[in-house]
Amino acid sequence: MIDMNKVNTAVVSEDARTPRSCARCGTGFYSSGKEYTCPACRRPKARLVRDTSALSFRERQIIALIAEAKANKEIAYHLCLTEGTVKEYLYHIFRKLNVTSRTELALRSLRDSSLDQSAA
Repeated sequence: MIDMNKVNTAVVSEDARTPRSCARCGTGFYSSGKEYTCPACRRPKARLVRDTSALSFRERQIIALIAEAKANKEIAYHLCLTEGTVKEYLYHIFRKLNVTSRTELALRSLRDSSLDQSAA
């Protein structure tokens, strides 16, 4: 026969919040499960929007070709680069401009160019 007092204490001990130390930053926090990082470390970091003036000439060339809906292979042929080099440039451009897709990059470049033209 099962003793219900033992079953209830097991359930209570599972729900109890245990003190832990964050694996990333070392701060103390309470966890009810198998969490190893504090809530602050689990939150995604804010992404910074950088100015487009930090882009190199080649990166601006690639952005212009992306805005024309060119594929990596076409960009590589047009600029006499390898497809892998184009991918590396795109990775750096995405990081610098805080974009996550080619479409977002194209739209942003079109928006920024229209702002530049209206300011002139």
